[in-house]
Amino acid sequence: MKIKLLIVCIAFSLACSANSNTASSAPTANQNTGSTVVTNKETPKNETANVAKNTETAAKQDTYTCPAVQRAGKRQIKSQTFPFDFKPFEKSCFVTFASTEDMMDEKDVPRGSTFHIYQNGKSVLDLPDAFDGLTGCWIEGASFKDLNADGLTDIIIAGSCLGAKSGYPANAVYINNGKDFSTKAEANQKLEEFKKLSEIEGFVKKNQKLFF
Repeated sequence: MKIKLLIVCIAFSLACSANSNTASSAPTANQNTGSTVVTNKETPKNETANVAKNTETAAKQDTYTCPAVQRAGKRQIKSQTFPFDFKPFEKSCFVTFASTEDMMDEKDVPRGSTFHIYQNGKSVLDLPDAFDGLTGCWIEGASFKDLNADGLTDIIIAGSCLGAKSGYPANAVYINNGKDFSTKAEANQKLEEFKKLSEIEGFVKKNQKLFF
């Protein structure tokens, strides 16, 4: 009887040992795939963190909307009106107007373009003529960059004159002096061969003495 009981115990012990070895040596799913398992508890936390981060980024990039304004004999060009939150005109708007007399219709290019700074719906600065007295010229693009690293944001205008399909470049740079903006007609003439804002910017930065 004792011998049979001993045999049963030995057999049971070996079986337990065998099961234990099998469980400890079996590879886990992570070991096989190399992937990281995210639990259901972690996912909401991650999503919340991402939402908060995206909201913070959006808040930093948020800009205000420039209101519609009116000017006698002019038509505001909304596509060339931009928020302008730079010294010395913080929280203002760069507003482009076109001449109703020069434009053939509302779909025509904004001939007779003039540029202004508005704050709270009121004009605070009329920028100098960008086209050296030529009528019928218009803006095709604008950018705001610090061109001479003085901490003040300057304005680049890419424009055209003559016909809508056969126009020639008429570009200008407005220099921010901390109180208002000025431009040099002779220097702007050096920009006539460029059609892109990036080309104008590059030329000005390489030829500082012409513009500053």
